[in-house]
Amino acid sequence: MSIIDALRPKFWNYQDVTAGSHQSLFSFRRKWWRTVILTTIVALAPLFVLSVVNYRMTRENIRTTAMVQTHQMISGIWRAVSFFLSERRSVLAFVLQDNSLPELLEKDRLSGILKNLQTGVGGFVDLSVVSADGALLSYAGPHPPGQRNFCKSPCFNQVVERGFYIGDLAGEGLSGRHLVMAIRSHPSPEQYYIIRATVDIKPFEDLITSLDVSRKGDTFIINKAGFLQTHSRYYGPPSGRIPLDVPAFSTHPRVFSAKDKNGTRLIVGVAGIPNTSLMVMTVSNREEQMKGWRQLKIKFFFFLGISVAAILLMVLGMATYLVNRIHAADQKRIMELHKVEYANKMASLGRLSAGVGHEVNNPMAIINEKIGLIRDLLVQNPTDPFHEKMVGLADDIITSTRRVGNITRRLINFGRYEDIRPERLDLGKLIYDLVAFMQKEAEHLGIDVKIDVPENFPQIESDRNSLQQIFLNIINNAFAAMEDGGQLDITVTPPANGRFSITLTDTGQGLAEEDLKRVFEPFFSAASKTGGTGLGLSVTYGLVNRIGGHIRVESAKNQGARFIIDLPVHMETKEGKGDGADSRGDG
Repeated sequence: MSIIDALRPKFWNYQDVTAGSHQSLFSFRRKWWRTVILTTIVALAPLFVLSVVNYRMTRENIRTTAMVQTHQMISGIWRAVSFFLSERRSVLAFVLQDNSLPELLEKDRLSGILKNLQTGVGGFVDLSVVSADGALLSYAGPHPPGQRNFCKSPCFNQVVERGFYIGDLAGEGLSGRHLVMAIRSHPSPEQYYIIRATVDIKPFEDLITSLDVSRKGDTFIINKAGFLQTHSRYYGPPSGRIPLDVPAFSTHPRVFSAKDKNGTRLIVGVAGIPNTSLMVMTVSNREEQMKGWRQLKIKFFFFLGISVAAILLMVLGMATYLVNRIHAADQKRIMELHKVEYANKMASLGRLSAGVGHEVNNPMAIINEKIGLIRDLLVQNPTDPFHEKMVGLADDIITSTRRVGNITRRLINFGRYEDIRPERLDLGKLIYDLVAFMQKEAEHLGIDVKIDVPENFPQIESDRNSLQQIFLNIINNAFAAMEDGGQLDITVTPPANGRFSITLTDTGQGLAEEDLKRVFEPFFSAASKTGGTGLGLSVTYGLVNRIGGHIRVESAKNQGARFIIDLPVHMETKEGKGDGADSRGDG
């Protein structure tokens, strides 16, 4: 037997042969499948809905958290860079306010100011003083500019127009990358002058690098055209263009999702630096930011799988248990229907037996009367040469009619219903009186009868006639089974829980195993040679049931038989009871 066959429930292959066209109504396998499917849907649907909602909310929450973190980082870098540039603009404004043009034109004075700025603030490379017509008036620094007039430079034009200028991070005659800053004085338009400074880019880049605390992304500065102004971890050295769409310039930090040319999903933060064409940008790989979500997703699906498996096991177990109970109840229902059917058959058979008995009795009575008259005539005429033979034949006919009379009387008794009259009885006395009545027959057959009734056995409440008929039928069967003598033991057990039992054991020929199931059926007899009719034990079975008891038999071939009768101490009166055959089972 395979494991599947061992686990398969009893109802799996069951088919009710009596269902006919309604076979589907009695298909327990279909009931099991429907129960499993419906219960699974009801149990798992809320779980899946909640799981999907939770999955989406958790993913969105992690994505939002990544966006918020990017926004916080770009805001911090933007403020730091803005402060860096604002600080140096304020320094230039202070130099412009604290020194007159003649003082700034003194080379030693301008060199001293540059030295003080390098020592105190840091980052300044050189200082220049430019006139209103763009001419270089004074310079302090390591590398004098090659051109002497700046009227055509973007720096000059914008500072004249707006009063302040911060250029892109590019070189204008100096080696390396630097930042150009310029500020205009505020006298009359014809008398203004400009202080121009070059700022080293390295402190600027160090500031951005130190503020990128996550180290999971890339932070850099671009201009409005999208060209790198600082080194990028993703996109290489300055002057290259980033492979992303450059957003519109805005001084407010913004965060959005984007894709590069390779299709990589990114989280981008950007903010424009006021009064410049520069923008701070931070770029991070969205998959890296969502790495924690991937780990959480694995755990989520693992626990979801465990939950689904547990629910399915519970559903399968409960469905199997419930359908098994329904199958067992259906089997019990079928057995009860069979008992009812058999009881109805026995009732019909009882009525038929009574009718047959009456119909047979009438002609048999006439035959008995006529043969008796013939015998009397033969006895009065002894001279007839065939006298003795004719008298013998008449006696044989009379004996046969009496036997037929006994059979019909039992048939009538089998179908007759007699009222049960419970009364208080001394069970021991009833058994002893009955055995004494049959003592002569027992002695004739060489049968030893022993009775064992406990002392002080209480009086019982039952029907006297039914008990006498029950014991008489069983004792007659025992005598018939012991043709060559034997022993009959009648044992009464003390009452327990309101019931007691009587055991009648004989040493007769016993019953074959196949006959045990039929021993209480009407007209079944294992003692055919002794002229049994097969109605005694069937009547006994019905009488025992009528007085609230149970009877069973234990026997084996040539090993005797044991009848155990279980009876109540106080019989309950049952109203509306039918005849004895109505309550008989199949034995």
